[in-house]
Amino acid sequence: MASERLIIVDGYNVILRTPQLKPGAERTLREAREKLLNLLSWAFAPGEARFIVVFDGADAPGRGSREGRIEVRYARPPDKADDLIRALVEEQMPRVERLTVVTSDLEVARHARAMGADIALADLFVASALGPAAPGAAGEAPEKPATLTRRELEEWAQIFRAPRPGETPEDEG
Repeated sequence: MASERLIIVDGYNVILRTPQLKPGAERTLREAREKLLNLLSWAFAPGEARFIVVFDGADAPGRGSREGRIEVRYARPPDKADDLIRALVEEQMPRVERLTVVTSDLEVARHARAMGADIALADLFVASALGPAAPGAAGEAPEKPATLTRRELEEWAQIFRAPRPGETPEDEG
């Protein structure tokens, strides 16, 4: 088994939940993708992890690419990014020491957790990478973070409480 950490990022999920990355009047979707990739390249020390960033392919600029430790993959329609992420988790779990999936999609998170991967909520992952930001920093208007319903909070809590396959509750501590 390799001694590396792999982080699979649900690209558009992260972009659309992060005000600093979200496309709009000031930023195209292509620029938002580039900004996410730049964030990953400088926010994490070299050797700390490698990334596979997955996007839906319907509006893809072409094939995937690899630059250093960041690989970009586009799902080929009719498949969605969620389908590609599930397949990558199944393919990569036996090959890496630690696998983390960054998403806010419950179904993707459930599948990844059932396969033994760690889960990072997209919002928290990006917030930890960006660090504390002052309101209006870098010309960005402050935006209220997305809120979860009580039901969604309970579903996420179940995912995080559930032991990984082959793990007993005593192993978690």
